[in-house]
Amino acid sequence: MKPATRKRAWNNSAFAYQSKFDSVQTENVTQKKESIVADDEKTIEINKQSNKSPEASKTIAPSSKNNSNWIDKFEPKTCEEVAVHPKKLAELKDWLLHCTAVHKQHPAQICLLTGPSGSGKTAAVRALARAQKYELQEWINPVDRDMINTLGDQTSNYTGSQIDFFKSFLFRSSRYKSLLGSQKRLVLVEDFPNMILSSVDIFEDILEEFSKYGKAPLLFIVADSKGRSLNISYNLFTEELKNKYHIHHISFNPIAVTLLQKAMKRFCALMREQQFSDTYKVPSETIIDSIVFAAQGDIRNALINLHFASLKGAGALPTERVESCEIIGKSKKKLSTLKTIRRDESVTMLHALGRVFNPKRLPNGNFTHKPEDISDSFASEPKRFIDLIHANYLPHFREIEHVVEAANALSIADNIITEYREEVLALTALNLAVRSIMQTNESPVTAWMPIRAARRNHQDFSKSQKLSGISNSLYATDYGSYVQMINGSKKIEK
Repeated sequence: MKPATRKRAWNNSAFAYQSKFDSVQTENVTQKKESIVADDEKTIEINKQSNKSPEASKTIAPSSKNNSNWIDKFEPKTCEEVAVHPKKLAELKDWLLHCTAVHKQHPAQICLLTGPSGSGKTAAVRALARAQKYELQEWINPVDRDMINTLGDQTSNYTGSQIDFFKSFLFRSSRYKSLLGSQKRLVLVEDFPNMILSSVDIFEDILEEFSKYGKAPLLFIVADSKGRSLNISYNLFTEELKNKYHIHHISFNPIAVTLLQKAMKRFCALMREQQFSDTYKVPSETIIDSIVFAAQGDIRNALINLHFASLKGAGALPTERVESCEIIGKSKKKLSTLKTIRRDESVTMLHALGRVFNPKRLPNGNFTHKPEDISDSFASEPKRFIDLIHANYLPHFREIEHVVEAANALSIADNIITEYREEVLALTALNLAVRSIMQTNESPVTAWMPIRAARRNHQDFSKSQKLSGISNSLYATDYGSYVQMINGSKKIEK
């Protein structure tokens, strides 16, 4: 009797198919395996000849790597370690104390914290929240998720809106807290949803709802930007919005050199600890001074440069000598800056005006500070910078011929900047005003002069209606002089 044979299936398995590439690949793998086995046999024979077992051969121990975020290790834990000016830190602390005092009557307090990148905004908020017993509820933009809506037998998928997620976060994080936690809550928003940036009305509606239903203070952190289109504090937080919702505005400045040096000493002290001694070596004082000079008040940039400069086994960062020198105490010290990973220089308003009114030139006749760089630094507020030039440029001139050329160029800049529909023209007007003052003033006055604020023209509509029937030429020649004579005679009679 023949044994029963299993019938073949009419279809083949998908895994039974093997291409030529797979066959060649498997042949290569088998050849590699055979060679590895042969090498192992040779090593075993060598070990036998040297009377050593294979287990006794030298093995390399796996290196213990620290996968934690190294920048979190250097984060300041207390307010004393924060490299921010004490007055700015006290202003932020006073706002938190004010939120605690008026929590029962007005719990939904709003604050806007602005400043250049790396000025210690987030670190100051975290340190003060830790000191004032606040629990931070930080908003992070979520990844788009597919929402499933089931209605009977029909299902539909749609992507959830970030605006709805943001509203839900503000509502829940401010009203509901953990059952196990007893700390006060502080809502922190540093990463704005993209839809809010393109629509101010949506953002205003969100603030309107939060001011009514919010039960915890809300803090916005915004980094300053050179371009007006990317400046969130200028586009979203208008003056009308600040006044309507009583938004407290705190502005941080770039970190001073002395505070940066103090922070660098703290970083170097941490590197000497046992947990970092295997990874870092403390760099020389010259490298540290170069890092501080190249950071331009950005502590994040300084910490990154210090990280690369202090790694064991890494080469030294290239530096270059700087012509200017910095006075530390009573002694002058030559400085050098980093050639790589250097941050762009941040210029304040008064510093830029000094470069415009008293320009310095190189031996070849070019400006030390280019007019394009100065105008690009204040592209977000061109009207304000031009008004300050108008109010302060006359005392810096010696010759009336130079004043005529500068006044003519400033008049053209005023006409260009009135075209509000084109943002590019505002930057062109600013560039023209800066370049004309620097170019026409061939021999500027070197005396110290204070910077005066720009004058604001307030039009009295009641007087303009009374004088509407008088022409400008008649008012300038006859009417104004007669009014002065009448007022003078009245004073004499009194």
